[in-house]
Amino acid sequence: MMREEMVQANWEQLYDEHAAALVLYARQWVTSVSDAEDAVQDAFVRLLKSARTFGDRPVPILYQAVKWAALDKVRQRERVGRREETAACFGPAETLFECSLEGAERREQIEGALHGLAADQREVLVLHIWGNLSFREIGLTLGISQNTAASRYRYALKNLGAILNKQELIA
Repeated sequence: MMREEMVQANWEQLYDEHAAALVLYARQWVTSVSDAEDAVQDAFVRLLKSARTFGDRPVPILYQAVKWAALDKVRQRERVGRREETAACFGPAETLFECSLEGAERREQIEGALHGLAADQREVLVLHIWGNLSFREIGLTLGISQNTAASRYRYALKNLGAILNKQELIA
């Protein structure tokens, strides 16, 4: 197998293994699943075009690229919105998780609780749980220490539990 074919096969495997988690990660910044999917695709295209090698664990770099692509989408949307002088062109945000009708209410509670977290805590939570990244890899992805990543994760779990418990008391 030629080097180019090997590189392509590795990226295809990375996509197959991580695409769903990367889309969820991108959803922290963009308003729709389609924009999140576009951000993931843009990140893969950018990384494939770059001549860099990413070592044994390209996943943290992939998450960084997805974040940058998602933020680019946000900036692009803002420019379009300003140019058209209306924010009404955006539809309602789509749900983060797919589930049965019975789980729809619980899904809404969890999504609301996730959005209630501080952005840095939510980002670490998504990277660790859905991205399956270690705290060391999260640190590399976000440019923070692994101890900071671990503490943000602990705070996120604590705050998520408090938000969900508060919602149950109200309901």
